[in-house]
Amino acid sequence: MKVCKFEKIKDEDEMKQVINCIQKEHPYVAVVPILAQLQEWLQAISSSWFHEEDEASHATVNAIEAYCCTLANHLITDSHLNQEIKNRILECIKKIHILVEDKADLLIDKMIKAEIYGLSSDLFTYCLRQQGLRAQTLDTGKLIQINLERKPDIPYIQESIQQYIDENRNVDIFIAPLSICRNVYGEIDFMSEQRNDYYATVLATLFKADEMLLSTPINHIYANRNCLREQHSLTYIEAEQLINSGVHLLYADCITLAARSNIVIRLTDTHDLLTERLYISSHDTGNSVKAILSQDSATFVRFTSLNVLPGYLFMGKILEVINKYQINVISMASSNVSISMMLTASRDTLRIIERELHKYAEMVMDENMSVIHIIGSHYLCTAQIKTN
Repeated sequence: MKVCKFEKIKDEDEMKQVINCIQKEHPYVAVVPILAQLQEWLQAISSSWFHEEDEASHATVNAIEAYCCTLANHLITDSHLNQEIKNRILECIKKIHILVEDKADLLIDKMIKAEIYGLSSDLFTYCLRQQGLRAQTLDTGKLIQINLERKPDIPYIQESIQQYIDENRNVDIFIAPLSICRNVYGEIDFMSEQRNDYYATVLATLFKADEMLLSTPINHIYANRNCLREQHSLTYIEAEQLINSGVHLLYADCITLAARSNIVIRLTDTHDLLTERLYISSHDTGNSVKAILSQDSATFVRFTSLNVLPGYLFMGKILEVINKYQINVISMASSNVSISMMLTASRDTLRIIERELHKYAEMVMDENMSVIHIIGSHYLCTAQIKTN
């Protein structure tokens, strides 16, 4: 069973690309974001509503209605389905008009957001019904419960999900709105959009998927130039090491959760949904070079001892300060008189570090550096990850 997650769908053409990808991949669950234009209008509603500009809020809601109806006319040509989705649009718009009449409130703002997220997902649901699939929007606002730490309560949710699946065995595919959940107080809520991949991984775990396709921005990954999977395959351990070294790949908990359930992760770029860029699983292909990743905006720093501290205390002092400010160190080399690091940190943080260490070390920096990560195999003489 497969779960697919998509991101940054800007317009009608990109909607068609996502629908084509779904038809090709045949997932049981497709996790879709709110359409980019709807996201812009949603922010405009929140802004005008909190500034008590009621007329502007209602005008934006009407613009959402017109936009969704236009998409429905272009993408859903079956008259019965077209009428159904338009009824759904009108129902949603009516609810939002009523909600914006109330005094500005964060909970109501989330309710408005959830309505528009759900409407965006319903458009995909009806597009897939147009293609002959028995599609249904997954009510994640009721099913996905988060705990006090704002993490999904997976054991609690699992039972509800299984019951939901049993009640909907005739469904070919569920369309899940991205990030919607319910908090411990029973209120509609949202997981952080920075954790979209993790949200999809949670759904894959709950639905007991064996494979997950994630569309995510990975322009910095140079892999799959000849489409041979064995030349762009990583193990879970290799992927975790890359993330821990500061490479933007996935949210770290995605790998941990996927590895625990043995879910294969396939990464595609948001601009090319059909080309697999990275394949992450428990299997090691044994290739010498699997992928090359670039990491920009790094800083090279050399700490040269002023001989105030002996070597072992000097190194301890440097690492103590690095740990204090939670600096991400990509690579490090040392001798008895100096320590060199490739790291990522802001200029302000680096200035603070320099002030703290000025009694013990001379600090030389070279900013705007790039780091190349070459991922290879455990079984070859070359290191699994080299950083130059």
